[in-house]
Amino acid sequence: MNRWSLKSQKRLYRSLLFIPILSVALFGLYLISPTFAPYWEFFTIAYLGLLALNSWYIMSLIVFNDLKKERSDSLEKELISVIIPSYNERLDLLAKTIDSVENAHGRKEIIIVDDGSLSDSAWLMKIIANRHNITVHRFSHNQGKREALHFAVSNLVSPESFCVVTIDSDTILDRNALIRIAAPLKDASVGATTGNVLLLNEKKNLLTRMAGTYYWMGLNIYKNAQSSVGNVVCCSGCLSAYQTPLIKEIIDEFNSQTFLGEKATHSEDRHLTNLILQRGHKVLYVEEAICYTETPDTIKGFCRQQLRWKRGYVRESLYTLSYAWKNQKKLFFQIAFWDLTAPYITLGFRLYIFLLLIFNPLYVLLIIAPIWIIAMLLRYILVLMRAPKKTLGLFVYAFFFELILYWVNLYALVTVKNKRWVTRGI
Repeated sequence: MNRWSLKSQKRLYRSLLFIPILSVALFGLYLISPTFAPYWEFFTIAYLGLLALNSWYIMSLIVFNDLKKERSDSLEKELISVIIPSYNERLDLLAKTIDSVENAHGRKEIIIVDDGSLSDSAWLMKIIANRHNITVHRFSHNQGKREALHFAVSNLVSPESFCVVTIDSDTILDRNALIRIAAPLKDASVGATTGNVLLLNEKKNLLTRMAGTYYWMGLNIYKNAQSSVGNVVCCSGCLSAYQTPLIKEIIDEFNSQTFLGEKATHSEDRHLTNLILQRGHKVLYVEEAICYTETPDTIKGFCRQQLRWKRGYVRESLYTLSYAWKNQKKLFFQIAFWDLTAPYITLGFRLYIFLLLIFNPLYVLLIIAPIWIIAMLLRYILVLMRAPKKTLGLFVYAFFFELILYWVNLYALVTVKNKRWVTRGI
């Protein structure tokens, strides 16, 4: 039986839905009868123990990655195929994106797929089509980013291409980004790489400062740790590179993905990564490959972005479990026993804190809150050590996560089949 058949998808998804239900049920039994108090206490202690263990594991991987010898590979005349899907992009950002790619070091071809834009970006496409190293294809109507990537890889990438680099149409590249993101692919065991994303509008308000810290942690803590064992779980749409023969091999499977009986649309970056890890290739994070983008600067816009990302996160994490036991056991345990399950295990615990805040607020403020802050600072001590200017963003993130973002994650779980892009037009 296909490990990712409709039957297995339903089974895995229902198992995941059961976790927050079990958490709430255990908390409910604790409220109803003191007989269940030992079980609730054991549950709480076990979670905190796993949190500490996971934090230690992540930190160990980062230290190991720091101690590894730096790569010395360099690109000479290898052709880099840069694909830029675009849909209704702001003209100023799209123009800056194209200029940054043209000015980046490395031998390259630039492929732009306009996904049926209704805006003036179609006019810009006609102008840049005359540049010698740019190929432009325009869909007559909007078909989605997956279709754009599929068409470009299948039809427009040169036969002599060494690697395919995908970037978003609002990404600005550092001059060395292309050669740095592509260099590790000279090792045949490395199937894909992903770069370092900095925010152009990080200092605009408290939300964007928080997002800057959130991005930094995701990249320089989690992806850095994953990179040490070659299993970065998601190559960012902002800047990623793939071995050309490999992405050509998987592109049809990538475009035909379904989940719970419906065609998958968003989170294409995570699925591409899954297909590469599934084939036993390494996926690395390249901190020195820098690009710049903007983040939503309103709570509504940011939450919509996160809702789309988290829906894809649930689906693709379940997909990871369908193959990782065979050839990515460290990744299997990380996803199964922490990344995918821990956020939902804690639903009952969060409801417990909420009730305590109502009936015993001093206990929460004087005991629980200080312990929680200290634990957070220990878990994210690398922010204080390596990016101290992001400390304010760390505190904002901590409160924003508990008050808003956690519940967005929970909503994403129960609405995972919703395929709306949700952030277009913001």
